[in-house]
Amino acid sequence: MFTRKFLRRKVLAGVAVVAAAVLGMAGAAGAAPRVGIQALDEVSGTANGTVFRTTFAAGTPLLSRFQYHYTSEDHHIRTVSAMPLPQQFAVEVGFADENGDDQYTYRVSHQRVDSAGLVPGTFHGTCAGQCTTALNTRPAGDFVFVLSGFRVTYDNADHHLDRIAVLESGGSLTTAFRDLNGDDRFTYDVSYVWVPRARLGTITTILSSAHAVGSASRAAVAGEKVIRGFDMDNLATGNAGDNHIKDLGVVGNFTSFDFLYGDSNPADSADWLFRADYATLA
Repeated sequence: MFTRKFLRRKVLAGVAVVAAAVLGMAGAAGAAPRVGIQALDEVSGTANGTVFRTTFAAGTPLLSRFQYHYTSEDHHIRTVSAMPLPQQFAVEVGFADENGDDQYTYRVSHQRVDSAGLVPGTFHGTCAGQCTTALNTRPAGDFVFVLSGFRVTYDNADHHLDRIAVLESGGSLTTAFRDLNGDDRFTYDVSYVWVPRARLGTITTILSSAHAVGSASRAAVAGEKVIRGFDMDNLATGNAGDNHIKDLGVVGNFTSFDFLYGDSNPADSADWLFRADYATLA
């Protein structure tokens, strides 16, 4: 079984490399490069704490989905990450409380696209609760911000979760990772790509709320999707204003989005907001 899986992985990696070479030759010949999907690159499995999963897919990674599920009870949260590491040929996946010894399942997917004309960037910062900062990296012309990956980590132990968000607007980046009182400092890293508008189809937003459930689904424009930003926010106040977490995720499907934000007993959950800024690939 191991040998078959290993060979299959090597074959898929070879196919991705060949596809990238074909795209490069088409561009060199003067034809417009294919700017649609090069490959869907996905890592999934079971882990504890933070893990690094090898990937050899070619092209620039644009975040398509991330989801995590504790296999036992719910927990406080210290770290959440879905971060491609191109120099290490890996994707970092993290869903952990302070000691990071609790088992969870995960699925993190990227649409790998031709890198021609794309402008990647990264941002590293530290703040408490929520912060907004100017990126100052948007290139001249008609470009659109698309997420590649993110990592958020409380600096002082683990906490309940009230809101987690990574959003871009007008060249400014807003990142939130907070419990109810929002006074705990966290460190965050966001990787992103400025994509030429012509390489994307529909650009839109899903913004809604749910009550007493740990998941919600909404119809979306048909197509292969990339996430431009996301937000999940518990709308309650007082003791119900934050929770342990068992499920967390924003999952782009071909005609819908799934949102996961629940503890072990979602039937007692208050209203929570969910948002996905997304684009379809042209």
